[in-house]
Formats: sequence, C-alpha cells, structure tokens
Amino acid sequence: MTSITTNTAMERLFKIAQRAPLNVAPERGEELASKIFGTEEWIIAWSGEPANFFAVPEDKTIYLSAAGQASLWCLAYVAFHVMDVASGSQRAANQEERSYMDIGQHWGAFHLGEYAAFSRSLFHADRPWPSNLEMPAKDPQENSNEWRIDNLYLGALGWIMLHEIAHVYHGDQKHVPDSLRIRQEYLADGFATDWILDDSGQGLKREFRILMIAVALTWLFLGESELGQGKTHPAAILRFREAAAKFEAGERSAGLENAVYLLKAVLDPETVPPKQETPMGAFKWMSGRLEELFSATRP
Repeated sequence: MTSITTNTAMERLFKIAQRAPLNVAPERGEELASKIFGTEEWIIAWSGEPANFFAVPEDKTIYLSAAGQASLWCLAYVAFHVMDVASGSQRAANQEERSYMDIGQHWGAFHLGEYAAFSRSLFHADRPWPSNLEMPAKDPQENSNEWRIDNLYLGALGWIMLHEIAHVYHGDQKHVPDSLRIRQEYLADGFATDWILDDSGQGLKREFRILMIAVALTWLFLGESELGQGKTHPAAILRFREAAAKFEAGERSAGLENAVYLLKAVLDPETVPPKQETPMGAFKWMSGRLEELFSATRP
C-alpha cells in the first residue's frame, strides 16, 4: 500500500489556510487586508520541518509545515469527538452540577488515542499518515462532522497564523537576546487573541472563538510535553494564562465547558475532577491542574 504523506493529506486544507486569518474574524477582514497586509506581497508557504509554524519577517513569509498542519488537524479531530460525546452525556444526565464522565469507550471506538499519539509524534519528525486513521475529507458536506472538524482546525490555525502575522507586522527579529524573543512571543500571542476576540460580542460567536483558541493552546501544551520548554518562547502555561485572561466568558460559557473537556481528555485523563456547579468553575479547576502539570521553569 502506498504511504500517504502529510503534505498530500493536508493539501486541500493548506489552500483554504491561505484565507484562515481573514476568515477567523471576518468582521475585521478588510482591516487585516488594508492595515496589516497593506500593498506589499505576503507569502504563505509549505515547510518540510516537523510540527511547527514560523515567520520570516524580512521576507513577509509565513511557513506552515505539513507536519504541523497534520498535528493540529488530528488534535481538532480529537477535540470534536471528545466535546461531542462529553456535551451529549452532560445533557443526557440533566444534572445541575458538572460531574466526571468516563469517555473511555468512545476514546477507543474513535481511535482518539491514536490520533493524539500521531499528533504528538509529528513534533519530532514528519511521518506518513497512519493507514488506520481517517484523513481530512476531500469534499466535506456543510454541517457534517467532517466539516465541523475542519472548521475547528482552521479556527485554531487562524490564531496561530495571526501570531505569526504579528511577528511580520511588528518586524520582529530572531537574532536578539532570549528575553527579547520571549517578549516578542507574548506580544504576538496578545495580537492574535485580541484580533479574534475584540469585536466578537458576547454570544455564540465569542464562545466558538474561545474554543478554537483553546484548541491552539492545547496544541502548544502538546508540543511542550514532547519537546520541553525552550529558551526562546514563554512556557505554555504562561501563554495559556495570558490568553485565558482575555476570554471574558460567563459562568455558563459553552466555550469554557468544551475547552475543559478537551484539556482534560488530552492532557490530564487520569485525574478525577471534583463536581463543579458551572463551566467557569470547571475551567478554573482545570487551569489549576495545568499549573501543576506544566509549571514554568522560567519567565
């Protein structure tokens, strides 16, 4: 059987990714095109590196590795199924308090552990797509599960790409002291989060945007758990703190509720959480667990 590369598997979505920064906050698309991109040509290009996304500001080029796109899509696949099962179980239980739900049966049925493992492996090297795992659909029907997974992926990718766009827009430099590199990363994160949330209102639009940022942050945690904390980027938990502080979600936020399902299933599957009255309470508990699991070893 011929092996399918991540490049081939992600080809259709790479073409769509060209517009992901414009689509993730469409109400600001014109502003992004005129104020940020301007009249100069920007390039979004493939990279053959392991799971990674990066910018070369002087060339106005943003590189999306095929492995990085595949890793993020596999996480979006896991996220969708975890949230679909967990939220369905929560509704069926008709409980006022959030209780622990065992999704182990569904985890195995949808091969979610294998998707998560493949996502993790791509941080080390690009690899052929496993033959037993579904690839992104070639032409998903609108409102199908495949279409929703792609939208979740493209939303998370939009946050990551806006981060890289910020590096280009700010004229950031690579060969500077680590402390300045870290400062540049914080500013790029803030640019991406603000761009997506500032004009999103307080309804379902904001809830979905909180969720897609949470998927991107979960991907950062995965990368750090595989590669360790480097010297040129803030620790993932510090980046999580900064972004979460801007969510401004309500006590019963659907975005926070679904973010907890994902973070718990992927990063802390063994711990039994206490009952919580609201999604905000569950998110605060989950945030505390992340502080324990991913303690920062540097600023």
